[in-house]
Amino acid sequence: MTRNWEPDGPCRGTVVVLPGRGENPAVYQRFGRRLSADGYAVVVPDPGTDPGTWFRPGAARFLAGTDVGALRAWALALEVEVDGLILAGTPLAPGQQPSDRDEEIGVRTSCPVHRELLQNDPEFQWGRLGDDVPEPPKRLPDVPTLLLHGDADTLAPVAPVTSLAAKHPQSSVAVFKDGVHDILNDKFHRSVAARIVLFCEEVAKGAVLLPETPTAPRARRSAPVHISARTDYSVRALRDLAGGGPEPVKCEVIARRQGIPLNSLVNLMIELRRAGLVTSQRGCDGGYSLARPAGEITIGEVVRAVEGGVTSVHNDSPGAEVWRELGRQVGEFLDGVPLVGDR
Repeated sequence: MTRNWEPDGPCRGTVVVLPGRGENPAVYQRFGRRLSADGYAVVVPDPGTDPGTWFRPGAARFLAGTDVGALRAWALALEVEVDGLILAGTPLAPGQQPSDRDEEIGVRTSCPVHRELLQNDPEFQWGRLGDDVPEPPKRLPDVPTLLLHGDADTLAPVAPVTSLAAKHPQSSVAVFKDGVHDILNDKFHRSVAARIVLFCEEVAKGAVLLPETPTAPRARRSAPVHISARTDYSVRALRDLAGGGPEPVKCEVIARRQGIPLNSLVNLMIELRRAGLVTSQRGCDGGYSLARPAGEITIGEVVRAVEGGVTSVHNDSPGAEVWRELGRQVGEFLDGVPLVGDR
């Protein structure tokens, strides 16, 4: 039976979780409550349901899986449209099999609360960790991917997971010291959930942490009219698509040709797709294409897609009407400037 945990306020996205061997949706109640408190709907679906019904319309779509559920999520992300993929405790190499229930619970989790939940759950299926593990797909999907693992996981060794992450430019890995197999429900479950929320915010809202610097650069005042990197990168990426042929182009290719940070570009292309300016195609020959002829797309549309508006006005400004009029005139000007071609 499908289980859902809904946020009290606006939904920032849907995280669909595919459980591992022996698990049922009830074991994710704590995880679901924690992410829903941060504005994300959490769904543990019935295996027989249509993936198209799992996600909230108009919100970011994340597919997550743990144990063999991670392999199923990975394979499904190559077929359905998602914005991000989360893989936890992914079994990429054989490990040590537990010999009895006491050993299995130690392999699974070191969280005393979760241990008690499993021991008292009549629907939990003990002994399933010996079931066959399907082969992983040949490649990761072309979406941001977060891999979560415990360095003390004896069932699924961590080395192949870190090696996989190193080969995939859109992936990041978080390895938790002393963490074991059921990392979403291990003793570090709060830190794991926080890392997932940060990942979702990075993908859905573009919240990127800048690297620390030994000395902060001296603050510089912005000019009254400031063109953000988001707008500049978006225009350059769309013009790159406009200058090519009809075939889809991967983010890696655009980023390399235009000198744009790949992670930033991935997030921006998701927003441009939602705004209807580009379309995406999956598969080996997949990538992004313009949704309309370049001459029909205006710079104003691009700015609104990635910034939300042309200008922003300081709250309670006595000169607000002046700035709104400026925004209106700038918006009219940008709406008359096509992405390519003469104005």
